This record gives sequence, C-alpha cells and structure tokens, in this order.
Amino acid sequence: MRILYTIGLYGLFLTTLLLPTVSQATHVRAGEITTRRLSPTSLTYEITLTAYFDEIRGRAAADDANRYIFCFGDGSQAEVQRSSRRFINGRTSSINTYTITHTFPGPGVYTIGIQIPNRNADTKNLPPASSSDNIIFYVSTTIVINPALQINSTPVMLNPPLDSARVGQRFCHNPAAFDADGDSLAYRLSVPKEGLLNNVCRGQPINNYLDPARSFSRNSESGGPASFSINASTGELCWDAPGEEGQYNFAFIVEEWRNGVLIGEITRDMQIIVLDQP
Repeated sequence: MRILYTIGLYGLFLTTLLLPTVSQATHVRAGEITTRRLSPTSLTYEITLTAYFDEIRGRAAADDANRYIFCFGDGSQAEVQRSSRRFINGRTSSINTYTITHTFPGPGVYTIGIQIPNRNADTKNLPPASSSDNIIFYVSTTIVINPALQINSTPVMLNPPLDSARVGQRFCHNPAAFDADGDSLAYRLSVPKEGLLNNVCRGQPINNYLDPARSFSRNSESGGPASFSINASTGELCWDAPGEEGQYNFAFIVEEWRNGVLIGEITRDMQIIVLDQP
C-alpha cells in the first residue's frame, strides 16, 4: 500500500511542486500521543507525540515545526523540541517525534493534549476543503495513574496512519496496535478534533466534519448500502466503499483495559488518499 500511497500523492500534488514555497503553508496529516511509565516507584512518564507532516505543500511549515507545547492534564505544560524527522513515501511525508519525561503529582486521571497549527489543505470531509489548512490539529491521550497498576505503557500502533484507497473498492486499514503489558484493547470511532484558539490545552470535535459513508459514497463494493465502521476487537477500520477521489481524515480511539477496568485511551487521527484508478 505504501507504493500506491506514494503514487497517489504524486498524482494529486504534482502541480504544487512548481509553486513557490509559502512560509504560512500548513502541514499536519495525522498523529497520536503515546506514554510509558519509567519506574514502579515514581510517577514519571515518557510522553511522545508522533506527527505525520505534508512535505509537499507544507514543507516550509514542516521545516519550522521544531517545538510544540505539551499539556499534561495536571495544570502544567512544557515546550518540547523535535527529537527526529524521517521522510517517507518518496519524501512526500515525514514522521516527526517529540519526546519529554514528566512526573505527575499523584494518582489520578490525566488527559495529555497537544495542538499543532495547522492541518494540511484539501481534506474533503473537513469542508470547505480549500480551508482545511485553517484548522488547528489536536490530539489527546488519557492515562490512569493508580499504584495498583505498577508499570504501564499505552499501546503503540505499528502501521502508520497514512494510507491509500480506490473509488468503488472496499478499503480497510488496521493500525496493528500492540500493548507491551498484555492489556486488552478495544476500538471505537471518533471525530477529528480542532484546537481552541483561546486555550492551547483543549480541543473539540470539528463541527463541520462529514461522515465518509454518508457524504462521499454511492454504495458498497457489492452494490449495497455504503458503510464506514471499525471492528471493536481487532481495530480494523473499513470504508465500503469510497465514492469520490480526494483526501480524507478520520479518527478512532484505542481503549486499554486491565482486569475489566479502563486504564487509558489514545486518539489516532489518520489520513488517506482516495484515487479513481484501477
């Protein structure tokens, strides 16, 4: 799929390579936050934002994306430097990591949130698509700190949140989530969020978000009603079937359960390119 994704990006964005770079270009395609508790005797966690940037139209903004503010959910925040930047898909996109350690004040439930100005342009289900680059990208992860849990890490997703699909063909994506502690995982759909201008630590569901199956499908691959769903047990997200080419963003939540108790959840915001090709 990575080869198809690269071809799709070049097909959609080839003409932009001839345009001059604009410093205010925006760049965020997808991302999520993961955490790892470092010791059973302290409340210190390693927190990582993994963000995927548009390196075609958003190259200037991606170049400048050296630091972002992490809000830890305990009333504190910190500016975090970029740790790495790795180009993928023929240098049309990049994987960027921002990592910090933080010690929480005590047991409790904490939501870690991060805003990134802004999403990339032409996302069809964030209308008007030509202005989707005016939406502040926001993701969050919630952790439960409980002495009884001892060491705990959020699950990590081994497949990147960038993919490609075809008009009229059933599309499925599995994040390949893995939990090092052996906790049970459950999945549910969500709505991509936008950051609030008056509060760097908060986000809200995008008001004009359009459900892919309702707004951009004709019918399923077999000719029946179109659908957009996620398997609660396996995490396989399927759109049956895309009806229009273009760029789309979705979000889903990975819940982490231990002994029947919810101990955390990650929101992943992902992007796909739909092509009208065989």
